[in-house]
Amino acid sequence: MKKIVASLVALLVCLPVFAELKQHNLEIAYEHSDYGYREPHMEHPIRDHGRKQGASLVYTRNSVVSQDVTDDDPSFASLELRYMDGKVDYDGYLWSGAPFKSYDERDYYWEFALKVGRYYKWGEPVSIWPYLGIAYRSLRNGEDGEMDYGGVTGTTYQRTSNYLFMPIGSTLVFEAGDVFKLSLNTEFDWLLRGTQSSHMRGMFTNTNVATNHQNKGFGLRASVKAEFDINGVGVFVEPFWRYWKIQNSDPFYYGHDTEGGGFIVTGYLLEPFNITREYGIRAGVKF
Repeated sequence: MKKIVASLVALLVCLPVFAELKQHNLEIAYEHSDYGYREPHMEHPIRDHGRKQGASLVYTRNSVVSQDVTDDDPSFASLELRYMDGKVDYDGYLWSGAPFKSYDERDYYWEFALKVGRYYKWGEPVSIWPYLGIAYRSLRNGEDGEMDYGGVTGTTYQRTSNYLFMPIGSTLVFEAGDVFKLSLNTEFDWLLRGTQSSHMRGMFTNTNVATNHQNKGFGLRASVKAEFDINGVGVFVEPFWRYWKIQNSDPFYYGHDTEGGGFIVTGYLLEPFNITREYGIRAGVKF
């Protein structure tokens, strides 16, 4: 077994590299995933589950400050856009404690990320590309409609979740010959600011939207991309895993107006600790 592994390593090292770096690269991909959201610490746990599909674009420029690609300028910058849409099934409880289920709710999100970094070569076939950046994620769950919130009639629960976060990650690239490349990406997403807006018209006298700030949490991402070069065009498949763990939010206070024009607080709402996980596959072309 050791001799076989040693022979494979020697063969791969002797092969020519995948291709010279191009200064401008554009990836266009289709994505399909299994998606789940949970609030596991609630007295009555809540979960959303379903499938999503969408598209992503990634533009990368190598040797950012140079006119041509050169190892004297190993910098790079990338701009990423992603949109994912699908239907989820909601399994939870009303304020009264009664079980409530809803099927085929629309659930979609979009992401924007700007990342910068530099690469380091370990011999000819291996390189590592660390980076950091700034990113934004916006998710919308639910549709307009009517339902009974434990005795109060209003529109369905619509939730908008917005995250501003800092991606910190790296990609390990192994070039096996002139037609195949394998890339392993890992990323930590540091949540800088999160805002949850719950659209529940008719439930509060002071506003139709409950807004909670949820600023403690993080995300994790990992993927493995296999890329083949066909006449100068890259064709790739990339299984991926994405994860968010967000802590309890700040409270949103609600109540009622008094005859004198004041406002009496009668309660508050929290956006609870929650976990989101998504795994799937991304496939596309690279120019």
